[in-house]
Formats: sequence, C-alpha cells, structure tokens
Amino acid sequence: MGEAEKFADLKAELANVLEPATINAEKCSWDFYINSTQDNMQKYEESQDEYSKIFQDKKMYEKFLRIDSSKLSKHDAKQLKDILKEYDEELNTGDALKALRKRENEIAAKINSYIPKIDGKEVSKTELTKILQTDDNAELRKKAYNARIAGGDLIAEDLIDFVKMRNEYAKTKGFENYFDYKLKESYDVDSVFLDKILAEVYSKAEVKIKEVQSKKIQELKEHFGTDVLEGYHYGLLLDSNPEKEVNKILENQDVETLSKKIYSKMGYDIDKMVECGKLTLDLYPRKGKNTHGFCFGVEAGKDSRILANLTNNVISLDTLNHELGHCVYDLGISTKLQFFDKAPSSSAFTEAIAMMTGDIIKTEDVLSDIIPDDVFQKFKQSHIEDEASFVAKSLLIIDFERELYKNPEINPAQLWQKLRKKYLMRNDKADNEWATIPHYLSHPAYYQNYFRAAIMKAQVYSYLKSVLGNLTENNRSAKFMDENIFSVGASVEEYDLIRQLTGKDFSVDDFVSSIQG
Repeated sequence: MGEAEKFADLKAELANVLEPATINAEKCSWDFYINSTQDNMQKYEESQDEYSKIFQDKKMYEKFLRIDSSKLSKHDAKQLKDILKEYDEELNTGDALKALRKRENEIAAKINSYIPKIDGKEVSKTELTKILQTDDNAELRKKAYNARIAGGDLIAEDLIDFVKMRNEYAKTKGFENYFDYKLKESYDVDSVFLDKILAEVYSKAEVKIKEVQSKKIQELKEHFGTDVLEGYHYGLLLDSNPEKEVNKILENQDVETLSKKIYSKMGYDIDKMVECGKLTLDLYPRKGKNTHGFCFGVEAGKDSRILANLTNNVISLDTLNHELGHCVYDLGISTKLQFFDKAPSSSAFTEAIAMMTGDIIKTEDVLSDIIPDDVFQKFKQSHIEDEASFVAKSLLIIDFERELYKNPEINPAQLWQKLRKKYLMRNDKADNEWATIPHYLSHPAYYQNYFRAAIMKAQVYSYLKSVLGNLTENNRSAKFMDENIFSVGASVEEYDLIRQLTGKDFSVDDFVSSIQG
C-alpha cells in the first residue's frame, strides 16, 4: 500500500470520531453565542474538551508520524501537517490549550452579558449604532459613544492579560508571539507575503484613502461647528452621504425579506433552506445574545446558521447578505468529499464570497425599485469610498493587533490612537475602542483574512461578471458558483482555486482598480 492510500485510510479512521465531535462543538458554540448562560458555557467547554481528547491518542499520532509526507501530493502533505499540529498541541501542550479556551470563554461571557446604558436606561447595540449614525445632539452622541466604549473598558485589561497568556503558549511552539503563530499555523499565511500585499495596496490606494478621510473629517467639522473632533463625532451620516437617505427608505422595508429576494434572483431559495432544516436564522437582538454577526458552519452541505442583530438599515442588509454568503458557500460544499475537505477552500475565500454578496447592494441594481434613481446612483458610487475606508480600517486593525502581540506592555489605548491617526487621520483622545473589536478575542490574527478576501473578492467578481453578467440578473449564478467554487470545498487550495476559476494568478489589480474608480 502506498503512502497516499495509508494516509487516506488513517484520515477516514480519524474522521469517524472527529466529525461528530466537530459538529457537536459547533452546535454548542451556537447555543452559547445565542444565549450566554453559565450552563451553555459549560456545555460548550465540555464539547471543546471532547474534541481535544481525540487528539490525545498517542497511538494514532504515531501512525500519522510514520507517513512520509514527501510521497504525498501538496494538498495531502498540508493536511498531514495540520493533523500532526493538532496532535502535537494536545499531547504536548493540552493543558495550556484548555486554559486558553477557558479564559476566552470567560471573557466572551463577560462581554456578551454587558448591557449598555444611557442615563441609567438599558439600550441595545443597535440603538447605539442608530444614535451615532443619525442623531445631531452632541451630548447624546457622547453618551452613546461612551456606552459603546464602556464595553471595551470592561474587558480591556482581560484582553491584555490574555494576549500575554497566548504569547506564552506561542513560545512553546517556537514562535515569538501568538499573532505570528496563528498567521502561519492556522491560516498558512507567510508574514513577508502579507506585508507585501498590505504595502502594495496601500501605496497604490493611499492618495484615494487620504482624499476620502480628509473629506469626511472636513464635513464633520463643518457640521458640528468645531475644529476639534472627538470619537463621538464620527459615524454620523451627513446629508452628503446617500446612505442616510437609503436608511430612511429601508426603515419602511424589511431587510430580511429584501435579502432573501436578492438571493432568489441569483437562484437561491433561502426560505426553502430554512424549511428543510439546512439553514437556521437568529436575526434580532435580545438579552444574553452576542451582539455581533456570525455564520456558524455546523455541518458542510447540511447545517449552517446565522446569528445577527438586525434593524432596517444599510448596515443590517449588508450584514445579512454577507452572512448568507457564508451560508450558501457552506451548504454548497459537496457532502461526498472526505471530512477534511468539507470546508471552504480557506477562511479568506469564504470571506471573499461573503464580502462580494454584502457589496451587491451597491455593485448591482437590487435596490433600484425602491430607491429614487438619483439617490441610488450616488449610493452605488459610494462603494469606491467604502473600499478606500475598508483599507484604512483594516490596516489599523491588523497593525494594532500585530504590534500588541509583539509588545503587550505597550499602552494599547495610545497605540490605537497613534495608528488611528496614521490611517484614519483622526486626532481624538485615546480610549479603549480597540477592545470593542470582537476578532481580537475570538479570532486572533483573523482580520488579515478580510484584507486578502477583499482582493480575492474583486478578482472573483470581475470574472463572474464576465461569465454571468450581474449575478442578481441571472438565476444560474447559484448553480455556477455551487459547481465551480463551493462544491470543491477545501480540496483545492485558495490560490489554486483563484487560478482554476479565473485563469489568472492572485493579484491586487482588480481591487486597486475598484478603489481608484
């Protein structure tokens, strides 16, 4: 028997116990995030422990160690490396990993149970967002901003201690810090390559980015009649921003219905997915529920779920379209694939699809029947500014996290202030806004996936349009994406899939062009 056959047999043996444990852990994670009770946290931790115990089997580890990776395909060799990493972590540093998971869950429960207040009255995150988007009253804005930042204040010290705890773990794996460890070991991203594309995009888009940021700042100064802007001034949708008018229109619409209609135009029947049990939607705010938006890929091809906190506005419509993008990807993965390929090609690739479908309210004419043409054309044109702002915000988030892991003794509020000034051109006071970024707790080193995904998104969308036209004007779009992207799961590596689909190597060109206009 050859090495490939031996490896395939071992993977099948491992999958028999790993697949049900993985599904159970995802379900328990879902239960914890939609209802962060102590009981649900305990069940989630128990499911994580059950998963971990599978990789504490020394005999299986030794069998995998005996596989000669030099005789495997590139894809199999990568899977072997990932499997061995899981065994190594559990057998050699299992207690440390368990401690990390426990601490993360404790901090998550703390922030999930935080309820913002204004003048002693409880308000939701959605209400805070609405105030900061629409209300001119500076005093109320300040209270809303402070209520949002208070959530960051609540866990800021915990996060710093957790960064140090993670760094200690990374050192046991031969890395200087946890950011570098996750970047390479979880996402297989070379730091030199990442630096290259970050720098390339920024250098080519810097002029547009600064133009967009300068315009926003000047308009806000004029609106509020001040030369000094503070954190609470930012985020207001001014009359010059078409999103303000679109939000007024969406207030009288139902974003869930709109999103389902958009997907139906591509060939996806969202209601049918829900009815047959493949898709679960928990879309509206309530106490004890995580305040962000996530897709939970519970079982490829069979079970995908969305947690969201929607209201009827542009952000919520974008969010639901984005998360449904993850879901149709998950549900489009072939159930015939072996377990280790039953996943998206990569974290970045699924984000690329989700970002593409989130953008579709501006890149295509899906809202033209409810928005006056003059407003709609300005709304679509604002996508250029969105992309420029995305680059600036992403660089802020990525650079901050990387620097914090390199030097956790640094004052994080001052570091955030410094980088916020560099990329967003903001001069407001230092605060713990950084600690409100959910990825820093739940998905360390993940934000670079969004950045790479934005580049992939532009390249993939450009190709899809060349084949299908506007995706929402062709009900074969779903079938085409299912067959050519989703169905192959993780059996094709991300950059190979880009090349296989588009006929071109991964490139920043389409993304940069979308920013330059």
